[in-house]
Amino acid sequence: MPPASLAQPGQAGLRRVVRSRHRGRDFTLRRALLLADLLGLCLALGLAMTIAGRRQAPLADLLWILPTLPFWACLFWSYDLYRRPIRRLEPTHLDDIPSLFHALVLGGLGLWLFYRLLAPVAQLNLVEMLIFGLLSLPLIASLRAVLRALNRRLQGPERVFAIAPPDDVRLLERKLRNHPEYEMKLVGAATGEGGEELGLDLGGTLDEVEALLASGQVDHLVLRLDAAYLPQERLQELMRSCHREGVRFGCFPGVKALLFPGIEINHIEGMGILTSNPPVFSRSSRAAKRALDLLVSTTMLVLLAPLAALVALAIKLDSRGPVLYRQVRVGRHGRRFELLKFRTMVPEADRLVDGLMAESRDPDWLILDADPRVTRVGRFLRRSSIDELPQLWNVLKGEMSLVGPRPLPERDDLAVRDWKRHRLDLIPGLTGSWQVLGRSSIPFQEMLEIDYAYVATWSLWHDVKILAQTVSAVVRGRGAN
Repeated sequence: MPPASLAQPGQAGLRRVVRSRHRGRDFTLRRALLLADLLGLCLALGLAMTIAGRRQAPLADLLWILPTLPFWACLFWSYDLYRRPIRRLEPTHLDDIPSLFHALVLGGLGLWLFYRLLAPVAQLNLVEMLIFGLLSLPLIASLRAVLRALNRRLQGPERVFAIAPPDDVRLLERKLRNHPEYEMKLVGAATGEGGEELGLDLGGTLDEVEALLASGQVDHLVLRLDAAYLPQERLQELMRSCHREGVRFGCFPGVKALLFPGIEINHIEGMGILTSNPPVFSRSSRAAKRALDLLVSTTMLVLLAPLAALVALAIKLDSRGPVLYRQVRVGRHGRRFELLKFRTMVPEADRLVDGLMAESRDPDWLILDADPRVTRVGRFLRRSSIDELPQLWNVLKGEMSLVGPRPLPERDDLAVRDWKRHRLDLIPGLTGSWQVLGRSSIPFQEMLEIDYAYVATWSLWHDVKILAQTVSAVVRGRGAN
C-alpha cells in the first residue's frame, strides 16, 4: 500500500521541508564535528600547560589559542574532515585519523610559531608541545565519536527506501539491521511484484516513488541497476527527482561482485569508469605485515599468560578432556596446519557435526542458536572470544596472521571453488573483515566473498583498521556463536 501522506497537498512546501531537513542533518553533523575538534584542541593545550607546570596562569595563557581556532577550522576543512563523514556511508572514525594526524602536525607547528611570535605570553616549550601532540589526537577522535553518537540519537537513523527485487531488499534490510553504526534504516521498498509482504512501513509502485520522495518520509533512495528490472530512462528520472527533492541517491549493480571494496571511479572526459586494480603483494608489504604479526603476537602472549593459565584451570574444572582444541585448517595456497584454541566443547564434538547439520541456520556450515556441544565455561569463552587466544602461537609460527581470511576446516574448504579460492592468496587470520562485520551472522557464501574482497584490496592500514574494529566487535559480541 502506498503511504497515506502521498495524498497530502502543498508539494512545493513539502519540498522545502525535505530539503531543509536533509541540509539540517548534514549541518548539525558538520557543526558537531567542528565543535569536537576545537574543544579537543583547547583541552589538549590546557592539559599540556597544566601538566608541564611552568606557567603561573595557565588558563590565561590558554585563552590565546582562541584567535587561532578559525585557522584550525580551515585547516581541518582542507583535509576533508567535515565532508567525508557525510558523503561516506560507512563510519569514517578510523579513516579520518591519518588526515587528522597530518593536520595536527602542521597546525601544531603553526600554533608554536603563533605563541612564539605573536602571543604576548611565554612561548610553548618542548615539553608542552610533546604533551599537546600526545593528547590532541585521542581527545579529538574521542570527542568526535561521542558527538556523532549524540547527533545520531537526536536526528535518528537515515531513512532508506529501496527499489529492488524482494531478495535484494531482504539482504539490504539484514545488513543495515546488523550494522547500526551505518546510521541507516530501511523503511520501505518497491519490489515491482505487487503485494510482496516485507514487513516495512512504506511501499508502493514505481510510479508513486516521486510522490514519496516529496512527502518527506525518505532520506535515501537505493535501487538496483538492472535494465530488465528498471529501464535506464526511468533510473535517470529518479536520480533527478532525488536531487530536486534533496534526497540522497544510491544504486548497486545486479552483479554485486562488480562493486566490492577497492573499486575506484575514474573519469575520462566525463565518462565514468569503474576500475578494479589487480592485487599486488610486494616483498616489502609482506615483510611489514609479518613484522606487525611478530610484534603484536609476542607482546600479547607475554601479557596474557596469567589469563591463559586461569582459563586452562577453568576448563579442566568444568569438563573432562584436554585444555586445547586442535583442528587441521586450510592455510595459504591450500597448505594444512594445526589450529589451536581453548576447548569450548565436549571432547567428541567433531563427530556430532553431521548429525546436527539438519538444524543449522546455514546449509554450508554448522551454525546453531544453541549448540548442545558447548560447555558452560565454553559459552563464556566463545562469547568473549577468549577461546581464540592460543591462535597467537599460530601467528608467531607464521601459520596464521593477525588479520586475514577465515581459516576453514578441511570439510568446509571443499565447498570453496573457482575464483573464491583466491581468498587464500594471503595467510589466514586470527581476525578479519568477516569478524568485524558479523562473524557467524554472515552466511558462508557471503563470508567467502568478503574474504576475497579483503585479499583483492589488501593494505597494511586496512589491517590496522580491522584490528581496531575487532576490539569493538568483541566487546559488543556481534555474531558470536
